[in-house]
Amino acid sequence: MKKTIFLILLLASLKSIGQNSELNITIDERIETIYSIAFLDNYFLVSNHDNLYKSKLKNNFKALKNHKAVALFDTLSKKHGFNFNNVTDWVLQFGEFPELNKVREVINPESFDESKGDYLIKKFKKEFISFNQDSLFQAYLIEVKELNEKVINQVKQSKSIQHLPAYLEKYYGSELGSYNLILSPLVHSGGFNSKFIADGEKEVYAIIGPNGEIEHIPYFEKEYLEMDMILHEFGHSFVNPLTEKFQNEIETIKEKYYTESLKKDGKSQAYSEWKYVFNELIIRAITIRIANKNFGTEKAKELLDYEKSIGFSLVDNIVEILKEYENNREKYSKFNEFYPILIERMK
Repeated sequence: MKKTIFLILLLASLKSIGQNSELNITIDERIETIYSIAFLDNYFLVSNHDNLYKSKLKNNFKALKNHKAVALFDTLSKKHGFNFNNVTDWVLQFGEFPELNKVREVINPESFDESKGDYLIKKFKKEFISFNQDSLFQAYLIEVKELNEKVINQVKQSKSIQHLPAYLEKYYGSELGSYNLILSPLVHSGGFNSKFIADGEKEVYAIIGPNGEIEHIPYFEKEYLEMDMILHEFGHSFVNPLTEKFQNEIETIKEKYYTESLKKDGKSQAYSEWKYVFNELIIRAITIRIANKNFGTEKAKELLDYEKSIGFSLVDNIVEILKEYENNREKYSKFNEFYPILIERMK
């Protein structure tokens, strides 16, 4: 009788998770400002797709190519590790221009260490604000307002996109906070995950670049955006803390799985250590299982085939282990309870 009551309460709890989670979809001034600077600096993570935004930047901002903000960004990105998610983490911790006051704390154990370039990053912040003003960025935003609306509306046409936070929370068995999707016409085809604490609440962000363009307007293909990017990038907010917590246990299976082949394939995907490769394998496997449940076995197979094609065949093993978690939710109500079991199964 007690077990029956427990199962009823557990199922009710899992059912309620994610019901109130909304996905906020925007194009963000802070991201666009810093990526306009990156564009002028020929930063390697700017989108390769030609679009109307780039044309306007070339025309409107050509006189700013030698702006101090561009020079400082170049130095910080090339010599001080100010790149990848460090850029988005750094800029999203601030509020609105022109004050750009710090309003949230980054939750990332390996976030950009400002002490390494303390003088430069403080100077860059000052020049960053100056660039926003000198470029008349508000006027540029007015000029691209209609474009922004087209991009956002194209994404919002999806019938499933607002359900993604619920899919994530039900699978992981826990909630985060506000879910924020930032679309950026200037970011490369891919994205970043950022997590913060603001006023005691967790905020998670996925900053995603387009994977194409139609008539020079950035295009975010539905499956790319929802499964390859959103489920994946927000998945980092659930899995990364567990990887940090259990990194010693993860090391115990390194010798068995981290072959020269996987090391090479991991580096080709920009993951240079076993811990990061393992983290990616877990997230990608879970993305496949969420896709299987909510989008069908065919889509899940397509995702798995892709992982195998890039050398991440180990994802298949993890997918099979995850089925134990899914079939025993009365025992493992949250994924963090199953994470150490997953490592044991891999041994």
